[in-house]
Amino acid sequence: MDVTGVCLLGASATAASVSSAVLVGLGRPRYGSRRLLATLESARSWLLGAAPLRRARRTEGRARLRSACLAELPVLLDVLTLGLSAGLSFDASLELYCSRSDGPLARAFSEAMLGWRIGVRSREEALWALADELGLPALRRFASVVGEALTFGSPLAEALERQAQVIRDEQRSQVEEEIERVPVKMLVPLGTLIVPAMFLAILGPLLGSVVAG
Repeated sequence: MDVTGVCLLGASATAASVSSAVLVGLGRPRYGSRRLLATLESARSWLLGAAPLRRARRTEGRARLRSACLAELPVLLDVLTLGLSAGLSFDASLELYCSRSDGPLARAFSEAMLGWRIGVRSREEALWALADELGLPALRRFASVVGEALTFGSPLAEALERQAQVIRDEQRSQVEEEIERVPVKMLVPLGTLIVPAMFLAILGPLLGSVVAG
């Protein structure tokens, strides 16, 4: 729990304690006491409701972060493939991408690369920790491919190129699914707004003439 959560919890507990004290100490509260009690109860309800709202916003922010990182991942794989094909090492290729990009994925990899360069953890541990933190299956596959290639000496550029193609195919499939769902989503406004308006435009003059006749 962070500092803000602790403060919210403490304030909520304080409000509840004061409310209880007012109830016990005043017996039948007067108008001013009832007003104070209502204010304390409102503050307590607001404090208790602020925590779920903060959690929802944090979840939404993590979803946006994962979406942005997944969109940048094919570009990262392309840059790594080109760098490795040109004779650069994995770290040099990754540093080239991080220096040329300013997205959230580049910043995350910069922090991870700094960690294994100063010896906080190994390269494989840093990549797996980053994949677990972002919660992306594609990034876990990337960490697995890089770890196996650097351990057994298998060609890494070809594996990264295939992985980039797989990720692009998955993204294309998701876009196609979204496009296919658009006509279904359009049925609701079509049935509730457009069709009644067409009936009114067509039958309105006829009904008006019948009523006038």
